[in-house]
Amino acid sequence: MVPADFANFFTVMAGVGATLFGLIFLVISIKPEITNAENTSVMRQAQVASSYSALLNPLVISLIALVPDATIGTVTLIMSSIGLINTIIMGVSLLRDSKSGVKKLKSVFFILVSLVIFSIELFYAIRLVITPGDLFALYNLAILLVIIYLYGIARAWDLVGARQFHIQEMFAPLLPKRMEEISSDTPHAESTKDANK
Repeated sequence: MVPADFANFFTVMAGVGATLFGLIFLVISIKPEITNAENTSVMRQAQVASSYSALLNPLVISLIALVPDATIGTVTLIMSSIGLINTIIMGVSLLRDSKSGVKKLKSVFFILVSLVIFSIELFYAIRLVITPGDLFALYNLAILLVIIYLYGIARAWDLVGARQFHIQEMFAPLLPKRMEEISSDTPHAESTKDANK
């Protein structure tokens, strides 16, 4: 089991992970087409896999951390390896897919972030396997697990097709009316120009 100072942290992390993972299953039950293999694009499959990995990873580690006499280093090593393998497989599949177009760049960015995150996690896992009492590695791993949750939430947000908010929408009420009209007319003007061509 982890030191007593970290017990509350991993208890909360386990509760948060169970809640988030439950919400993912709820979304999938409401929108089963998200994971329907026949109709799902490679990009959407990558979103599903990375969401599952990112939410399951801290959940399993946090649960094992609360088990008496269990070593967190071993389970972290296993989960980070699974995350890396899953990310590499999804990355290769995504690069082979030529239909995703411009949206592929966003998924490639997330895959690169995933590779970095799980590689760092693997590094701390190895340190904890070699030296189970390494509090510095455990502290940094705890912070990393929070980052992995945030990453998983971002992937899940994309997965359910939630509306994306842009910075200009926040400042739209502050803009003069004339500026709003110009910005709203711009796409129309461009489409008219294309139609004339």
